[in-house]
Amino acid sequence: MMKRRTATTWPLVVLSIVFVYSLLLVVAGNTALSLFNWFGFGPDSSIDTDEVRDYLRLPYMVLGAVMAGWTLMMIQLVRGPLREGSPWAFKVLVQSLVLWFFLDTGMSLVLGYPTHALFNIPFAIALGVPLLSLRSSAN
Repeated sequence: MMKRRTATTWPLVVLSIVFVYSLLLVVAGNTALSLFNWFGFGPDSSIDTDEVRDYLRLPYMVLGAVMAGWTLMMIQLVRGPLREGSPWAFKVLVQSLVLWFFLDTGMSLVLGYPTHALFNIPFAIALGVPLLSLRSSAN
């Protein structure tokens, strides 16, 4: 099992990376479109027009804003109550991650984007493994 310090530091690293990525979605909408295209999530070539790309900046920026708020809250929970051994913080983090993972991954599969579903797995593992190592101390 991981030491408590490692089990709370590793999620902070992962969440910090996600936080920076989220801010990039907000402040660099066109860059976000390029990243999403690179990952295979951009608009189909049949509708890839300047107008569609301009419109997509809005949902990417909104997505970034929501992700930034979510990750900042998680960072604060990990830095404070989780690090101190709070059972409620553990429960909130785990439930939030499980809900995100099943909704996002399920929706991706239903809509025919298995690549996006696969993209979720490393993130879930990077946060899930340290949290699972804290499970016994959170009960």
